[in-house]
Amino acid sequence: MCANASDKWGAFSDPFPIHDAASFGDYGVILATDGGLRFRNPREDIICHSEHGLETSRFHSVVSSERGVYAVSEYGLVATYVDGEKPWRVLNSSYVKNNVRSVPHGTVINENILTIIFEDRLAFFDVDQGRSVLTIDRIGSQLLSITPVRELLVRGDSLYARMDKAVYVRKMDWTNLSADKRLSDPNSWSLVPADVVVDGFDKPVKQVVVDSKVLTDSVLYNEDGSSKIKWQIETKEGTYLVGSEYVYLYKKDGKKIEDLTNTQGYTPGEVYEMRATPIGGVLAATVDGKLSHGSLNGWGESHYLYGTLGSDASAYSARMKTLSILPDEHIFFHIWGFVYLMFSQWGANLEYYYRATDGHCFENYLENYAISVGSTPAPDNSGFLTTTGSNNGYGVVYVTTDGEIHCANRVGENSVPGVMYSRFDENGNWLVYVTSKKGTALADEGGLDLIKFPAPKSNGGELSNGVLKSYRGINPAPVDMVYDSLTNRLWLVSLSSLAYLDEEQDSLLVPTSTNGLLGAEFTSIDVDVHGNLWVGTTNQGVFRLTPRKGSADTLLVQHFTTKDGLLDNNVSDVAIDPVLGVAWFSHEKGVSYYRRNDLKDARKNMTDSAQIEVRAYPIPFRPNIYGMFTIDGIAENSVVSIFNRGGALIKSFRNQDVIGGKVEWNGFDKSGKLVAPGVYYYVVKSGSKVKKGKFIIVH
Repeated sequence: MCANASDKWGAFSDPFPIHDAASFGDYGVILATDGGLRFRNPREDIICHSEHGLETSRFHSVVSSERGVYAVSEYGLVATYVDGEKPWRVLNSSYVKNNVRSVPHGTVINENILTIIFEDRLAFFDVDQGRSVLTIDRIGSQLLSITPVRELLVRGDSLYARMDKAVYVRKMDWTNLSADKRLSDPNSWSLVPADVVVDGFDKPVKQVVVDSKVLTDSVLYNEDGSSKIKWQIETKEGTYLVGSEYVYLYKKDGKKIEDLTNTQGYTPGEVYEMRATPIGGVLAATVDGKLSHGSLNGWGESHYLYGTLGSDASAYSARMKTLSILPDEHIFFHIWGFVYLMFSQWGANLEYYYRATDGHCFENYLENYAISVGSTPAPDNSGFLTTTGSNNGYGVVYVTTDGEIHCANRVGENSVPGVMYSRFDENGNWLVYVTSKKGTALADEGGLDLIKFPAPKSNGGELSNGVLKSYRGINPAPVDMVYDSLTNRLWLVSLSSLAYLDEEQDSLLVPTSTNGLLGAEFTSIDVDVHGNLWVGTTNQGVFRLTPRKGSADTLLVQHFTTKDGLLDNNVSDVAIDPVLGVAWFSHEKGVSYYRRNDLKDARKNMTDSAQIEVRAYPIPFRPNIYGMFTIDGIAENSVVSIFNRGGALIKSFRNQDVIGGKVEWNGFDKSGKLVAPGVYYYVVKSGSKVKKGKFIIVH
């Protein structure tokens, strides 16, 4: 139904809460959630996101009828299920521009008309025509922006609209609604007398009853005795019992209730920070203090970093970037106000912890309360660098992988340190970049500090004698930064600005040309192997910025949103994975990813230090089954040629075709025709290096 195997975009989400449920086929249910549209039966668990044709992943309603299955998003995008490469198709997105939320479980269908409740209006939508028929903002004497509709009920040719203290009804000509001239007349609705009971509206479920049998299974009820169940969906498989956080199946035989709540495989949770790992994939930290490793194949089981204590709201409010990784599998992390942690084996083993109450050399912002927003690997990978804030200026802390801790207190003038980066200078000194600000608010003034330390190995192991230089140029203070090793340029983002460090002018400079980058609130930044910047925002998705002809002042802007495949336009962090060739994006409901050949680091391919050999797959190649024949592990300056058995050139690739060290061929020749089955040869040339191979094409 929704597969990611060949998609460039993909996502891993937490498909809760459930806002609505409907039957899907004869045996399953479709669930509208904040993490996508989820199809569930005892054998399958499939979640569809933006990249599956939906253009968003937050859905409030889903309905089934003889005409098909229809879903309505949080802001009123209407989609329908189609059995194809992209299983969902958007019928209409005109309501989205109103920026008004639809009401969960607030859509009904009769004939070809969807009736959709919004927070301040009621919309009638023709699914056959794919267009809105009419939107009304009054019913009777009620203005819907003040007295909104809570629920709808269809009874034959009557539509009932329930408000908090009243119910209205109207006769509808469903088959010819566009010709109903009085549809816009609020007085064409009748107030249902208060003493008339309209059966069919949702009621709080005190007892779960299926086929006149009261189900007493404890899994269906909360501790206070109230029911977890909101909807009951009858199918040939049995009765699905669905609540906002639960999915159960009461089977036809009536012998047991099957719990279908949990997703198949692990989900990353509410991620606010990520780091790409040297082995490929990402480590993700969640607001409730858990860490998990993800790759294109899925996620490992999350585990708590320190008991059950999480970073909670501080993760977002401070834009924390305290997760750091060393190539030897050590990890460093900070839980706001409480403790610094060091792990080995990618977080599996807790090696050391440094609590604010243990009397270490670092200073505290408040009594027994340590804060840090950033950390970074030491330039020589001997440990980690982090910071501690104080009212008398912040300090820099060096923690070795052996657990030793060294402090350079009050080297920074501002109270609150931010994100960090470190590297060597030409003399072997440590250059430590720290953003800082005067207070803990994101909008506080600040800038960038550069602190030069003698390398601890030449200084008795101590981090001392730091020399501070401060740069200003953007406000508010920066929230993230990244160093581009191609141009030796440091880039930063504040809430509202993008800037780079110009050491010659002793300032942070804002690029002069960034068309298309106006009005965004930034959260994060990273850089790929070709020097493209990837910038996350709170509500506009992700921007890819390409310096034009290497100029930091002119950036070409490419914009990605949920319409392209993002799980959500609110992006808390960005991580570029050069091993797998993936851009990772974290969100409130999970993680989305974008695979691109040009994100892979191919600089060592076909060199003496190459970690992978040139390889070709699949062999034999069946074009109608596999789609693409891949030649991987090649250098980006390669020329790749494919010949038939007689030595005739069939196809050649170079330049943009080999970016990322990989060529993909669909089996068609230069004239656009599918080649005949048989034996073929490929030749890869990179300078003086030549790699050859043979493969078979089978139809």
